[in-house]
Amino acid sequence: MDAKAKRILGAVSVPSFMIGTDFTGAMLLVTPIEQEYSVDITTTQWVLNAYALTLSMGLVAGGRLGDLLGHRRYVLIGLGIFFVASIGCILAPTVSTLIFARAAQGVGSALVWPCILALAATSVEEDERGPAMGILMGSVAAGNVLAPFIAGSLSALGDWRSFFIFNAVFAVLSAVLIFRFIEREKEHATNEAVDISGMAVLAVGVFCLLFGLDIGADNGWFHAGTLALFAGALVFFALFPMVESRVKDPMIPLTMMRNHQFVRTLALNGLPAVVLFLCLLYLPQYMQKVLGWSIFWSSMGMLPLAVVLAAMNLAVGNYYNAIGPRKLMAAGHASLILGCVLMLFLQTSWGYVALVPVMLVVGLGGGLVFGPAGTAAVNALGAKGAGLAGGLSFMFHLGLGAIGIACATAMMFGAAIGKVEAVTASANVTLPTGDLRVLAAGTLKDPAVMSITERYSGQEAEAVMNAVRDSFATGLHAAFWFGLAVAVIGLIISLSLNESKLRTETPEEDTATN
Repeated sequence: MDAKAKRILGAVSVPSFMIGTDFTGAMLLVTPIEQEYSVDITTTQWVLNAYALTLSMGLVAGGRLGDLLGHRRYVLIGLGIFFVASIGCILAPTVSTLIFARAAQGVGSALVWPCILALAATSVEEDERGPAMGILMGSVAAGNVLAPFIAGSLSALGDWRSFFIFNAVFAVLSAVLIFRFIEREKEHATNEAVDISGMAVLAVGVFCLLFGLDIGADNGWFHAGTLALFAGALVFFALFPMVESRVKDPMIPLTMMRNHQFVRTLALNGLPAVVLFLCLLYLPQYMQKVLGWSIFWSSMGMLPLAVVLAAMNLAVGNYYNAIGPRKLMAAGHASLILGCVLMLFLQTSWGYVALVPVMLVVGLGGGLVFGPAGTAAVNALGAKGAGLAGGLSFMFHLGLGAIGIACATAMMFGAAIGKVEAVTASANVTLPTGDLRVLAAGTLKDPAVMSITERYSGQEAEAVMNAVRDSFATGLHAAFWFGLAVAVIGLIISLSLNESKLRTETPEEDTATN
């Protein structure tokens, strides 16, 4: 690899790291965001989902725009959007403004990520492409793993907005490096089109599903608005393949969807993300709301998960062919199942020590699945479809992860409200729906919760406080029942793979074939 290629890889690794930090870092900020804006988890989850939705839906379009008009140009445009959106997150006066700014961050990332993949791939010789992609993916993985510590440390020095100051600084640094070390391309593709219609139909369908899960937890699953949103999601999902069959360059080519092995690998890129995201989202909240830890120490508490996940991501690639993707991913999902089962038996009296085995087995499971799933998706299509396979894999990783969080959060919040209602009713305390929601979503330190508990005394006050203490753990169990079901589905799909169509050919095999 020559010096120029090394400079280009160094330049694109910085925005890769930035994108890696943005989703998992924001997960640690949910509790302080809830407290500042006095909202519950069904609202703050949109700080995560808005980013995941716009990023996952825009990835393919971002790649095609880069092909048509220049990857360097669209990296700089994307970084500009990301920078402005980060400033919007810092200054957001309301949670709605913050959610809108996060959606804009997702748009910026959707332009940046596929274009830096293309810049990295074209900066090296063909035989150096594997290591180059490894460096880039390693930068993203490092961002994923380090993000909770970055968010926790910065929040300890200032508040949760400090993390988005970090975003803005990295966007500027990335733009300077791209501008300085990467030359403007002279040739562009001329025979491609951006599938705006397909992207819009799929995005609206996913939005209807996510918003339906949100208001369903608030208003009931048989409320007219909830049912209308679910019906809308079904309609748009049904329209999507019809739209894709009529456009020139579809977002997801139907020929690929007829490749059953490829479809299975896409699912396996997304399903394990659900369990990992549940841990990244809810375990820090558990440490903060149940154990009473600060945001900084809760970020440090995630260290076992981060270390094991990072180590497995680095090591598992060496065993892809030796052991086989089917066995690796099946073992990974079995480990994720074990992690969910351990969470179902978790008791609040056990303290932090009980979380360590959960984090170890989930980190092990994630490491066994994520790398092989991405490689298997590329191998299912072959070298010619590698770029699109990589983009779709990341799209399913974020998209299914966001949908999973929304489903689990709806189950969690419903179970938490039920627990509060049951505990208070046993003490003959009847609470209005609004108070039930506040108690189910908060902690005893929250001003809104304190204003409710102060109305009572004696046994009634004790019952209300017990309800607050127990509601989060009860909701957590409900969320991990959902995670368990997803992990079981992932195990079944892993075992159904045809390994012979997913192996990476070695140079010796290539020679023998020729």
